[in-house]
Amino acid sequence: MKHTSTVLAALLLVSFSLSLFVSAAAPPAPDDSANQLIESLGCRGCHQVQGYGGTLAPDLTDVGSRLTTDEIASVLSTHPGSGDPPTMPSYATLTTDEIDKLSIYLYKLR
Repeated sequence: MKHTSTVLAALLLVSFSLSLFVSAAAPPAPDDSANQLIESLGCRGCHQVQGYGGTLAPDLTDVGSRLTTDEIASVLSTHPGSGDPPTMPSYATLTTDEIDKLSIYLYKLR
């Protein structure tokens, strides 16, 4: 069981490292602070956003067709970032403005 946790932690680390490479290939959205947050938080290490990113977690491109902006904000701000290993980091330290920007951005991708 300990070996499985170590392997999963290593996989998450590799996927995050790959996100730096993958996001470099993604076309930048000019003057889009929410897209910059997506990049700086490493979301594409596990999630695809508009066809760019990892496949370890759900594609976020159509999350707005499943969740409202309030629901997206709730997931981002209350996700515990726990587990063995953590499956998604906690973003409880983001400002309300950052959570709102991300929520609206992800919602509008639908």
